[in-house]
Amino acid sequence: MRTAAVCALLGAASLPGPSAVAYAPQAPPAVSVTVAVTDGTDDTEAGKRLEYRITVHNLGATDVRRARIEQRMPATTTAATAAGGIVQGHGMGRQKAIWRSDLPAHDIQVFTATAVLGDRPDLTTTAAPGTLRAAATACVYVDGSYAPAACSGDVDDLPETHPEDAGRDGWVWWAVAAAVAALLGPGVVRAVRRRRTAKGR
Repeated sequence: MRTAAVCALLGAASLPGPSAVAYAPQAPPAVSVTVAVTDGTDDTEAGKRLEYRITVHNLGATDVRRARIEQRMPATTTAATAAGGIVQGHGMGRQKAIWRSDLPAHDIQVFTATAVLGDRPDLTTTAAPGTLRAAATACVYVDGSYAPAACSGDVDDLPETHPEDAGRDGWVWWAVAAAVAALLGPGVVRAVRRRRTAKGR
């Protein structure tokens, strides 16, 4: 990629400057393609292995050559796989699966991928974007376009474990304090009464 970019720059040095139109974002070609992604669930949690099914349908009467199918994994993904494709990116929230495939006219193709979710950041502070939901998106790109011809998404709820844990811990301490007060309360009351009586004397 770098070599190609350098060659293009060297060649451009001897040519008249291109117009601004040449640098305009490339619009997606006029093809009729749909994509759908699902993991078959609406709720998930840290440690779960999600199995995604990406369905691409070429609705048109023309073959689409070398289409690029990309799926961005949820923000808390720690490991991912893509059957028949590759996974790019390392670390939480940076992984995506990529496939290259011809899409014959009126054909339907299915791609599969997996993602293992890690823990969310501590929600006592500001949660990182994308960590309240396990959201994945799948898009189809054709003819090298940077703009997708079609996209779809899948969103699963993640449990708010940290706030619940904090509430549960608070309840435990309250129960302990109540038990201690129940056991020691009478003695404490008697001690206070003795002190007040002594002061009155």
